Amino acid sequence: MALFELNQEYGTVPDEEWKAPTFKECAAADIDLTFFEQDEHAEWHTVDGKKALVIVEDQRLKERSAHWEAGAKQNFDTGLYTAHTVLYIRVADYGPKPKIGKHLVLDKGEKMQRTYSILNCEEEAGVYRISMERTRQ
Repeated sequence: MALFELNQEYGTVPDEEWKAPTFKECAAADIDLTFFEQDEHAEWHTVDGKKALVIVEDQRLKERSAHWEAGAKQNFDTGLYTAHTVLYIRVADYGPKPKIGKHLVLDKGEKMQRTYSILNCEEEAGVYRISMERTRQ
């Protein structure tokens, strides 16, 4: 006497041979589950008026030569410093690919609002990698 009976339905579709997923298929499935995971890498930001999970990577800060005048650093030609930043955002969240030179506003209306100029934008596996810079005058 069995403790339970097992009834299995095999369906009408003939058995298909299992095929291992490719690396690209695995990577695409993991983008949302790991790369854009709110508790791990991504943070909520407003990008050009759209709220989305993004990864912001500050790369470097280059200070420009300047002089002191009236108690403050002055440089009107090239700015005091240039900050280079990389932004990762899903294509579905941003929309059409932005053009080089376009101004991108990050966190508009908030205390940390910043405006960047886009230097480069690459798309891979449904994610934009946007290289940008911001010059402080």
